[in-house]
Amino acid sequence: MKLKLDFVFQMKIPKIQHGEGIVLIGSCFSNEMGLQFENNGFKVNSNSFGTIFHPVPLARMIQDSLDENSENSIFQRQDLFFSWNAAGTHFGYSKAELNDHLNDVKTQFKNDLKTAKYLFITLGSAFGYVHNQSGDIVANCHKMPASTFQKCLSDLNSMTQIWNETIQKIKVWNPAIQIVFTLSPVRHIKDGLIENNRSKARLFELIESLNFQNQIAYFPAYEIVLDELRDYRFFKADGMHPNELAINYVWEKLKSTMMTAESQNICTEIQQLKQMENHISIYAESKENLDFISKTKIKIELFLERNPAVFWGNKKS
Repeated sequence: MKLKLDFVFQMKIPKIQHGEGIVLIGSCFSNEMGLQFENNGFKVNSNSFGTIFHPVPLARMIQDSLDENSENSIFQRQDLFFSWNAAGTHFGYSKAELNDHLNDVKTQFKNDLKTAKYLFITLGSAFGYVHNQSGDIVANCHKMPASTFQKCLSDLNSMTQIWNETIQKIKVWNPAIQIVFTLSPVRHIKDGLIENNRSKARLFELIESLNFQNQIAYFPAYEIVLDELRDYRFFKADGMHPNELAINYVWEKLKSTMMTAESQNICTEIQQLKQMENHISIYAESKENLDFISKTKIKIELFLERNPAVFWGNKKS
């Protein structure tokens, strides 16, 4: 079944082109799309604070980054220090070390948000874990005992309120930014199939509620995977996460609906050049292979001269 994507946007927004900053935050699906953008020559900031599934800690992370006086919620687990507002990929061997690190990450995120043209927000689950002591929904449980938290399905009103506040603060910080919401197609089977559907439905309601009050857009990644592909061969062995085939399919849909024709052509050329660059010959030192490497390098240099807005790896030509 082919979906009609004329409903992708609830508002008309300019199409993406190379040279424009892109920030992605939210669930692990943000990481997948972030890699796609990066591999196709875009400058991206993807999930600065790690993978965050729930809308509330995600919004709180943005607000804390924009508030210079915000404090980092840090705790100790054995000889490691973590933050309730970030994923486990952010840790320290002392509270001061982690605090400095998180402040640097927040500053970088804030700066990237200031210059970004697009902000993609991918919501993953409406089920949250409320910390018994603080009463806040945490971004990550960090393998702490289950008795530390209370699991809950967040109500629509509280999620809508914090996100309305967050969107307004984002717009004040960067009035030109285009905000695009997506719903992660990752199935949270551990919550239960029925519970997963209830959770996703509540996130749909949240996005729809935000659309009535704000100028936001919506890209239907969830619908593409679950309703158009609708086959377990597009999922990894765990039955939860979309596999490479599905990710590439969603990316092609995003390109065709959200990107200028010129940038789509640039993406095609980038992939051809990267295929050449990544080619590995079993005759590594042969004259034929060395000539191929030299010609490939020249082609890439000429391409970057023609397209100075393209980011190639960590360097910009």
